[in-house]
Amino acid sequence: MTRVLSVDLAYKRHRDIGVVLLDASDAGIDVTIVDASLADPPHAHTLADWLHALAERHHVAGIAIDGPLGWKAPGTDAPHCRVSEKAVRAPGKTGVPPDGVKPRGYLAFTEFSIALFERFTTRYGYALPGSRHTAPEKQGATGDRSARFVTETFPTAAWRSLGLVPVPGKGRTTPDALHDATARLTARVPIRLGHTPTHDQLQAVVGGLAPLAWAQGDIERVTLAGLPPFRLDGCWREGYIMIPSLRY
Repeated sequence: MTRVLSVDLAYKRHRDIGVVLLDASDAGIDVTIVDASLADPPHAHTLADWLHALAERHHVAGIAIDGPLGWKAPGTDAPHCRVSEKAVRAPGKTGVPPDGVKPRGYLAFTEFSIALFERFTTRYGYALPGSRHTAPEKQGATGDRSARFVTETFPTAAWRSLGLVPVPGKGRTTPDALHDATARLTARVPIRLGHTPTHDQLQAVVGGLAPLAWAQGDIERVTLAGLPPFRLDGCWREGYIMIPSLRY
């Protein structure tokens, strides 16, 4: 059995963060929903440490996060965002640090997400797919090293790649629309859910499908959109967004 942890990220309240465990077997994919029962407001290091402990406890192969892993690199053919964001038509544009974000309201979320990836890679040694090296360990780190990967996802692009209409934005999703979206997904992919998930949990499920295939070594079912991640001026630049391929 192969298992990944998938996160639909938010930065204002923990109840807006969707966290699920995806277990793949010959019979399909089982989903376990996990509540992020931490004190508000979220803090990137605290959330990363909690997710890492969860990954350790459940022996996951990797963690998938719906949020940017790094900043834009200079000199790419995407002038205002990372190449990965251009490839998947992401609404948020991550430019050059420290505040090159469009629309401007995405800045706090972007900084929160990048800090989360930084924590995973520098403190715990998680690998970014496509990277030839792990970020140097920060002073004061425990020295704990892991063979796990951490990857960026974008659920809207995952829906499209599966040939499905994406679930509407959270504020525009009625209970009926959520039920219908869940039914579309489970008809397309052999997923077993105990009950209809919340919007955030459903997005975490669809976002985690490609990372689950990656963990299984089924790379033909995975598309890495973007450029390899690398370190520049003390932070990650570019990086891949992992989505299902057309063969999924």
